[in-house]
Amino acid sequence: MIRGIENGVDGLRMLEGFEAMEMEPELQCVKALFSPLSGIVDSHSLMPSLVWISPPMWVQGEAENHGATFCYNTTVIGGHIEGNHICLHISESEDLENWDGKFPLHPGVILVPKLVVNSAGLSAPAFAKRFDGLNSIVIPAAQYARGCYFVLSTMKAPFKHLIYPIPEDGGLRVHFTLDLDCQIKFGPGVEWVKNVDDISSFLNKFDYSVCAKRAERFYPEIRKYYPNLKDDSLEPGYAGIRLKLSGAQQSASDSVIQT
Repeated sequence: MIRGIENGVDGLRMLEGFEAMEMEPELQCVKALFSPLSGIVDSHSLMPSLVWISPPMWVQGEAENHGATFCYNTTVIGGHIEGNHICLHISESEDLENWDGKFPLHPGVILVPKLVVNSAGLSAPAFAKRFDGLNSIVIPAAQYARGCYFVLSTMKAPFKHLIYPIPEDGGLRVHFTLDLDCQIKFGPGVEWVKNVDDISSFLNKFDYSVCAKRAERFYPEIRKYYPNLKDDSLEPGYAGIRLKLSGAQQSASDSVIQT
């Protein structure tokens, strides 16, 4: 709670178990941290809004109105330092997909920007390793955590609030959330992904399927705070991959800013 207050989160309040369970009768807990201002964001609508507003208007979005230019179907495959300049190696994504790895992949374009921000998401460490002149010591090892969600088959939500148990190594533990379509979800859990090669991370070639058998691990976790969860009520939802700088049994570390 102290960290939340320091970060400017208003209205935080520690509740005794009976107070929380009065608010949420289906909940089972000893104590709870109540955040009345927490909510959800429609990320799929947020990101396109930075580029355009949906049809029929097709007007420029916030980023383009401020001078940004988006270049689609291209991949930054590496770079080098030349004098005082940073040079980026650009390739068409199709060329990268068809690359057999037997010969060096030559860039189609070399871009010389004034400033480079490596915010390449899942491929950020792979890109840094392919940047000639960058000290490899400063490049953190990449850990990939795969999380899947299961949806509740019933349309009636057991809770009115988002419910987050105490976090586990690598993730937020199996929590309860609703999306803007009022779909009821539990997740994500943590499954560490090994042996990810650079090209797979560049092209987002990850397995996003959800194995129905993983629900067997979800039931006991969810019943720690929602004991009335019925058998066979969970259905596979979706999965996501999260890049982390810490792995299993390590202190949580999601990102780093280096200048």
